[in-house]
Amino acid sequence: MKSLGKVVVFIFATLALNAQELRFGLRPIQYVSESKGPYVDFYSTLDASTVAFEKGADSLWHARFKVAISFEGKIDVVLFELSSEDSASSAPLMLQKSTFTLEAENALLKRPLEVYLYDEVISRDWTFRDTLELPNEDFWLAQPILLNNVTEVPANYVKRGLPIVPVASLGVPVFENEEVLSIYAEAFIGNGKYILQYKLTDSFGNLIPGTSGYMRCNQGSTPLYNKLNFASQKSGQYEFNVVMLDSTGTAVMERSSPFYWYNDKVDNSAWDGPEASISRVMFEKGWGYWNKVNEYLRMIAPVASFSERRILSNLKDSDDTARIAQFIVNFWREKNPSDPLGEWKGYQTVVQKVDQEFGTRTVRGYRTQMGRVFLQYGAPSLVEERPFDGRNYPYQVWQYDQLISSSTPVQQNQIFIFVDQELIGRQYTLIHSSALGEVKDHKWQYHLTRHTNTGADIDATSTQYSRDNFGERISNSIIIGNQGTWFDRFNY
Repeated sequence: MKSLGKVVVFIFATLALNAQELRFGLRPIQYVSESKGPYVDFYSTLDASTVAFEKGADSLWHARFKVAISFEGKIDVVLFELSSEDSASSAPLMLQKSTFTLEAENALLKRPLEVYLYDEVISRDWTFRDTLELPNEDFWLAQPILLNNVTEVPANYVKRGLPIVPVASLGVPVFENEEVLSIYAEAFIGNGKYILQYKLTDSFGNLIPGTSGYMRCNQGSTPLYNKLNFASQKSGQYEFNVVMLDSTGTAVMERSSPFYWYNDKVDNSAWDGPEASISRVMFEKGWGYWNKVNEYLRMIAPVASFSERRILSNLKDSDDTARIAQFIVNFWREKNPSDPLGEWKGYQTVVQKVDQEFGTRTVRGYRTQMGRVFLQYGAPSLVEERPFDGRNYPYQVWQYDQLISSSTPVQQNQIFIFVDQELIGRQYTLIHSSALGEVKDHKWQYHLTRHTNTGADIDATSTQYSRDNFGERISNSIIIGNQGTWFDRFNY
């Protein structure tokens, strides 16, 4: 049995095990039943593509995975089962639910939790332990959950007569080409008078019309259930926010749940309406060269919104020059309706400076990773440069006190780590960032070091001098764990 110790973060927790790359999440949410008192729902999410499959007598591939949760002196066991005709590479995220009633006489706020995982196909098991901290106030808010609009709802997912089936997720929930957004939350009031304020915002904090309101809290438990027509919303990151206000109007507790919303129909309709109306002559009078519109697309990619990125991906390899030119004009009209051409010219000036600062003889600066980060987020608040010292590759740390982008929420105190493993200058690769949507590598500090051979034989291929088995010269220029970003794939 492999013990993992305290490794779980409860909200959208993800467990990645090196041996099997298992992806499993556990999410507890506390509620109150009018008849049975407080209880906790545990939602277990399993990425079925990360478990073992075996071929059965029916020629299908089968997976069987058990999760046992020990809490409050009780144990609940759930079974994940999946059958597939082919490989598990496209297997879904699977969801199971366990419910535990809280013992009234147990006054502990931090209560022990143990979870046991068992893959029946390969007879492998894991355990991890942690504590669940519960609120003891006379009031609290349950975390809002985004719901899956399924037609058949298992009985144990019905709450107060409502179909409460969360979207299976190991991070931020994702909705693709759906029309309705359903959300559920609860508030508990022991004493006093409180009101719930709820709203839906985009990644910039702008309120989505028709999604906000107030609800008076009753003594005991008050459910909040919203079913919104979201069909007209373009792709992007959104957030549902619930605030509890006391009798003076002061916010005393707040809960929020972010999610990604993909809507191909709305995204495409923004640009697939009338045929392109701009001519080559009109475009070249001020906007640029007709034969460079594909390059302009890549140039504006760093400042594109979440929705615009999807259009960019569809257009970048297109031969429809007129439609691409129209997109570029519309893009800057969205950014600055009063002076779109001036906005575009101003951006080109910044791109030229980026080319001078980060470009090489073969790569324009805006297509480098440093240049892309500079264009997307602006100049860093602080740059720490570490030149080559023989032990570490040259690297830079960019720190942003505030990170503002067209495609992500505002973030505070984020860093970007760039390293030059080619040792030829101006070839810095982004290997890690703490920002949302950027490449992450928890071993980035290890990958900065050159692992220099300290022995007498500079071509040694053994591990005698802390070398890999293939010789240090092979691994010198390999960055491990860098999976790239959307911009790397876009520029490919």
